[in-house]
Amino acid sequence: MDGRRVTIRMRTIDRSIHALFACVLYLTILFLWQRSYARSCMALVFPALTFLAIFGGLLARRLERKRFVIDYYLDRRSSLRGLLRGASPSVAISLAAAVPLAGFLVAFAALSRPTDWIFFCAVTIVAPLLFNALSAWPGRHFRRETPDGGRRAAVADVLVARLTGTLLLVVLAAVYIYASYDLIPAPGEKIFHASIERTLEAFSARGRSSCPVVQDVLFAATQFEGLSWYVVTTAAVSPWLHDMLRPLLWAGFFLRPAMVFGGFIRGLEGSILLACRVAEQRYRKE
Repeated sequence: MDGRRVTIRMRTIDRSIHALFACVLYLTILFLWQRSYARSCMALVFPALTFLAIFGGLLARRLERKRFVIDYYLDRRSSLRGLLRGASPSVAISLAAAVPLAGFLVAFAALSRPTDWIFFCAVTIVAPLLFNALSAWPGRHFRRETPDGGRRAAVADVLVARLTGTLLLVVLAAVYIYASYDLIPAPGEKIFHASIERTLEAFSARGRSSCPVVQDVLFAATQFEGLSWYVVTTAAVSPWLHDMLRPLLWAGFFLRPAMVFGGFIRGLEGSILLACRVAEQRYRKE
């Protein structure tokens, strides 16, 4: 029994190291993108890797949920099982969701402030630690089976990764919103209340790149950011605005950080699940 406990403990430590390494690698990719986006189109390899991490996290959750629904409702002898268990619809939906999440995230990372990386680093370290803590409970109550011969992550890993991501997203969003929009002053030097055109021009001066694709994306991102700040510092606080419209304007203002950190957390989930698959395949070989 002691030998079995030692083996389980060693596997847990090994999984923790794999998960931490995967999360740090994911953060490193974002940092390399932030340092290289202005130079050439070769830097687009980093957004591509970021997209794959986000896509992987979304797809794993969707496939597991779909598999549960089919197994619950359909008889095992039904001819519809093979048809409905196909991955194509889940892949398409995950792709559609991953594109905007990755877009907001890479644009934010490129234009980020030094203080933004404090949040990124903190969440990157906490995510694998929280994942392993939750794997003990309630994760130990979930099924440990690995569908498709181990090519996909275990059911428990998928569920615990999403639970971890949800908890982190709630906490991160609350802390970031408080720190960024209460402790850190608004970019008043870029906001011209009498002219929305001048405001957008001031914001668009950031994020220059020699790559046309990157330049266009960052231009759109700065325009969206400038418009958000202009609206929330003028119309949203104006006494003439109807009270029913005020929450809608604030919701639009917080859409950007919500998408950014939603993409970041989903990428961490995908990184953790990839690390778990690598670790499980290693155990199988041994």
